[in-house]
Amino acid sequence: MELIVIAKPAIFKEESHLLNQLFEAGLAVFHLRKENADEASYREIIEGILPEYHPQIALHHFHSLANDYNINRIHHTESFRESHHDQVVDGNKIFSTSIHQLSAIGDIQEYDYSFFGPVFNSLSKPGYLGVIPSGFRLEKKIGHTKIIALGGIGLSQIDAVKEMDFDGIALLGAIWNDPSQALNTFKKAQAKCQAHT
Repeated sequence: MELIVIAKPAIFKEESHLLNQLFEAGLAVFHLRKENADEASYREIIEGILPEYHPQIALHHFHSLANDYNINRIHHTESFRESHHDQVVDGNKIFSTSIHQLSAIGDIQEYDYSFFGPVFNSLSKPGYLGVIPSGFRLEKKIGHTKIIALGGIGLSQIDAVKEMDFDGIALLGAIWNDPSQALNTFKKAQAKCQAHT
């Protein structure tokens, strides 16, 4: 099962250093999403990350930076997708998006993968409640866009997400709520994702 890490919403000291450690430990994809950050802040974070890891960064904002830093992953938010439905998805990049209703899966076939959630009650956004009913199992279709579970996933929820048949998980609060434990938590999550069930 794939494991993706999403940026902590707020900028914090040592962020790029920690990200380099996560990449070195095997992080395959990092989503850079800072809703209140400007382009200069994005550049500072990216420049603090070793260049060999730049292709593993997915940009949520300031997509033009991809050309400056050998970044080939672009994320379209749900609102961006809805307002740019005529946007051509470039085959030279890896595109992701987000959905909040499973009925929207049919609308995102041109995307490589999509986040879906919140699966459980959010760890980073109080009051952001999970939407998955008990006993849920994702219906798989051949050639479908990969669906990545997001929201409220900590170490103790990974096995349950596997049972739901998602293609992967995205961690935010579980990693960043205690940055001093980010690397340790990531390694434990990685082991659980790689374990056979």
